[in-house]
Amino acid sequence: MHRPAKSSILALLCSAALTHAAIAQTATSEAALGESPLAELLTKLGPDVTRYTQHVMTLANPFFEGRAPGTRGNDIAQEYIEFWFKQFGLEPAFTDTESTTITAADGSEVITSTPSFRQHFEVGLEMYVDSAAVTLKLGQTDQMVLAGGKDFSVLGMSGSGQLTAPIAFVGYSIVAGPNEYGSYFGENPDLTGKIAMILRFEPMDENGRSKWVREGVEGWSNYAGLAPKISAAVRRGAAGVIVVNPPGAKDDRIGKLATWRETTGQGGSGRVPVVMITEDMADRLVRAGDPNGRSLLDLRRIADEKGEIIDLPNAAVEFSVATRFAPNRTANMGAILRGKGALADEFIVIGSHFDHVGYGWFGSRTGEAGKIHPGADDNASGTSGMLLLAERLSRHYAAAGADANLRSVFFMGYSAEESGLNGSAYYVQNMIAPKEKHTIMLNLDMIGRVRDGNVEANGTGTASGLAEMVTPLFENSGLNIAARPGGTGPSDHASFYAAGIPVMFFFSGLHEEYHAPSDVAALINPVGAVKVVDLVERIALSVADRTEPLTFTSTDGGGVAMGGQRRVRVRFGIAPGDYSGSRPGVLVGQVFPDTSAAEGGLQAGDLMTKWNDAPLTSVDDWMPQLEKAEPGDEVVITYIRDDKEQTATVKLKASRRTPGG
Repeated sequence: MHRPAKSSILALLCSAALTHAAIAQTATSEAALGESPLAELLTKLGPDVTRYTQHVMTLANPFFEGRAPGTRGNDIAQEYIEFWFKQFGLEPAFTDTESTTITAADGSEVITSTPSFRQHFEVGLEMYVDSAAVTLKLGQTDQMVLAGGKDFSVLGMSGSGQLTAPIAFVGYSIVAGPNEYGSYFGENPDLTGKIAMILRFEPMDENGRSKWVREGVEGWSNYAGLAPKISAAVRRGAAGVIVVNPPGAKDDRIGKLATWRETTGQGGSGRVPVVMITEDMADRLVRAGDPNGRSLLDLRRIADEKGEIIDLPNAAVEFSVATRFAPNRTANMGAILRGKGALADEFIVIGSHFDHVGYGWFGSRTGEAGKIHPGADDNASGTSGMLLLAERLSRHYAAAGADANLRSVFFMGYSAEESGLNGSAYYVQNMIAPKEKHTIMLNLDMIGRVRDGNVEANGTGTASGLAEMVTPLFENSGLNIAARPGGTGPSDHASFYAAGIPVMFFFSGLHEEYHAPSDVAALINPVGAVKVVDLVERIALSVADRTEPLTFTSTDGGGVAMGGQRRVRVRFGIAPGDYSGSRPGVLVGQVFPDTSAAEGGLQAGDLMTKWNDAPLTSVDDWMPQLEKAEPGDEVVITYIRDDKEQTATVKLKASRRTPGG
């Protein structure tokens, strides 16, 4: 996307909120737009596209901190959704769980409750560091008080404790690795009463690269995981643990302290203090403590060749660490558009999750922990669509006659979806009405990146007659709909499907920015997203006054949406250009630089037809092949370009950095 001139505020708006496709709708050049009032542009785009864009830009603003549960940004997102629910005149769906007890006039106690748009729930445990101090005792008299955040950090698998103890260097603390490597194979692996000093990663060569990964693969093997290292030392009696980066390692984490946030959830003992100190402080500790005066690098080289416990009797460390764990509290958001007549006690659920992965301490596809992941497509786009539908359907119901028969519409925003569909799972266990009263759940997740009109619609087989009802609506949507019967998949509709409720799931496809800091509002296609909203609105209205019930039907999977969330260990490097299956094969829509596909010479517009000897007729055919692939595998790709069949041999790269603590 080209950069707008700094002098053009309107052009900046276009760059920040609209795609080329959306701007093209105005049939006006950027220069002309730059000289026009803002209102003129918004008028040309239309009120729905304008409102949708406003929602996305707000929810994906960095001020919302990526909307992870436990952040102020997640709370603000709840407030934002509630504000609009109230604007549309919707009813709170829940009762505040924090009820108040009052004393009545007769002296009896009465528990009162307040209608609420929030359904509070707790998800997981968050570790908090209340206090921490570390002092190095170097020799008989010298000592150094370390500065928290500069010289040391408390890791997320730490427990509380206060102690002063001698140091034992245990190298990589790997119990059993390749080539009969083991850190505890020696005569005395007992660490009782000692503080274990552990190196991150795994044995490396003189170039600082792992000895245990295949040639051409970057990063580390599964043996490098930090939690098993710490557990191994604690099981052998360690009273505390010091983690340190091995000097000379080829890893961008060298020179940086890990934090408790980025290591929370990695497991470990949780029984003893666990801190990380800088390479410089660790080197001073080793030189002072080792009777032979060796350096940290010297001990690393020993550990690269063999596992060995090396006591450092001339030094000690004093720990004082206080940690605690508390539940992470968040809330689903729910509002009801009350129906009319005989169908009013039945519900159409229109839902979207509003949370994302926050600062990337969990769930970051690119491993960029500490950076805000705005989640514009995932899932500010779906939440904006849900809010737009609430506004539209509120107007429609208000205009309906008094004698109309309309099901109620239950608008929901789910939290904690990214950590395992927690919000929707909590709801289906705590529904506001029996499941039989939930006619269908319509889920919008990642609808903001419509390309060439391609959209997936999953769940058409989850109710008898549903496919027949929606097919004409698909055909008149102006979109290329890839309809799939299955009701499973890694989004909130799966919770409803598992409860026996018909579902449909709308999704515009994966992309390079998925779960990355680059998933920003600038890349959203609001015109395409509003077309998806148009379609969902027509489906909702078709169900709203339908006299026949939608009877749940189990499916056998019928294709899994968002296939990129499966356990794929390689990154091929393309975005498919067509999910509709209208032409057998996998159409290459975009090739990303420095990937296997790019190095193999694939180009946008190529049609992949074979993966080795396996025919490819659709994206769904391709996903199992990716699941089976390993980094370093060589694959022969058969593809069609300019009506000629060609082949390319590519070496597959890892999907992201392999584990390394």
